Amino acid sequence: MKVAIIDYGTGNIASLYSAINSINAEPFLASKISHLQKAEALILPGIGHFGHALKNLKNSLLFNEIIELAKHGLPILGICLGFHILTLSSEESRGKKGLSLLPLKTIRLKQESSRIFKVPHIGWNNLSFINKESKLLRGISKKDQLFYFSNSYGVEFSEGFNGIFAEYKHENSMIGLVEYKNIFGVQFHPEKSRKQGLKLIHNFLFN
Repeated sequence: MKVAIIDYGTGNIASLYSAINSINAEPFLASKISHLQKAEALILPGIGHFGHALKNLKNSLLFNEIIELAKHGLPILGICLGFHILTLSSEESRGKKGLSLLPLKTIRLKQESSRIFKVPHIGWNNLSFINKESKLLRGISKKDQLFYFSNSYGVEFSEGFNGIFAEYKHENSMIGLVEYKNIFGVQFHPEKSRKQGLKLIHNFLFN
């Protein structure tokens, strides 16, 4: 399985690269259209700024190419910032459109009890609700659905969304995981989430 990790000048690429290698897949960095010709799956990594990442995607001409590959069924996973880029927009960069492969919006976390619930939200948190059976979570028991988060922005629930989703709570409920046709997104970092994170990446690539 040849896995393209999109290089948009940000992201936690080293640990993600290592995680994919550890499950016997073949990761490679993709920073231009020709790199994607051999991709059997594509991952948008996390950590960074929404606007900066979008600018680099457009400068490299990858923005429209990713949309076209999605239309043709290529499996795509967005991690943290990568998840936000898959949505319609983000409050981190108002007026800039995301890839719009998920009919959802990204907002800044707003905590009323700021002494208890910090922003950024950093640390381990569990998924609290899942609306349907999840491919990404297959074989991961409820007690092991604990993942590492590091985010100041998150994807909010939309009543009209008919895909698979799981929530997490950081005072308020937010979307932690999405599956929508061939598009997948997670707010947490599976590459930093021990064996359950590796299992999730394996499920995305092979199940």
